[in-house]
Amino acid sequence: MNSLSRMLEVLKLFSADQPVIDIEIICSQLGYTSPSAYRYVRELSNAGLLVRLPRGYALGPRIIELDRHMTQFDPLLAASHDIVGDLIAQTSLELLISELYGSTVINILQRSGSEEQPLNYGRGRPMDLFHSATSRVILAYLLPRQLRRLFDSAAPGDLERLGSTWKDFSKAMLRIRKDGYCISEGELDPNKSGIAAPIFDEKQRILGSITLVGNSERFNAFNRDFLSGLVTDAARKITSRIAG
Repeated sequence: MNSLSRMLEVLKLFSADQPVIDIEIICSQLGYTSPSAYRYVRELSNAGLLVRLPRGYALGPRIIELDRHMTQFDPLLAASHDIVGDLIAQTSLELLISELYGSTVINILQRSGSEEQPLNYGRGRPMDLFHSATSRVILAYLLPRQLRRLFDSAAPGDLERLGSTWKDFSKAMLRIRKDGYCISEGELDPNKSGIAAPIFDEKQRILGSITLVGNSERFNAFNRDFLSGLVTDAARKITSRIAG
């Protein structure tokens, strides 16, 4: 890991349970020496990515600036703006646009329909690749070597719905690719169901997904073919715009 990567690892320490970090936390949780930790927080602070507080360091204002820029100009969001509105108008369900990030998936857009109960995994909260339609439809389109590595390192609970053997796991991935979409029920949010389709980049590599999600009773009132047609058609349009 190079110096830049080590420095950026500091930003991964922030969480809901740890909104402020200090040098001791950086050294104990990342194994860095004190001189390295001080150097990294100084450089991150100079870049506006950290801000000094009496109790340590918090995320800095540059994060907000970058978030605003992404919200307005991110190519994936720009390619899906009108599509998002159309799908919500037709279904009144919640809609998510999500993007692959390393071995996790992050919702980069969340738009509400008529749902009153907020999602546990809304915009900005990372999800693993094994749980929920949003993530699994991305997982299914990873390269075989990536899938094998993820399968080999998965915890038993991760494979509960996908098969405990490589053969069964591979069949589950193939089934998602054949269908072109994935459905999940109550995995991240109790009594919530979702249907997701994959979005690809200009080289047809998996980029992210688009998901319709809502109260299970309301979700199941829709014809399954209707919902799958909506979400897969939307994903194809977004993919085409990105490629164009």
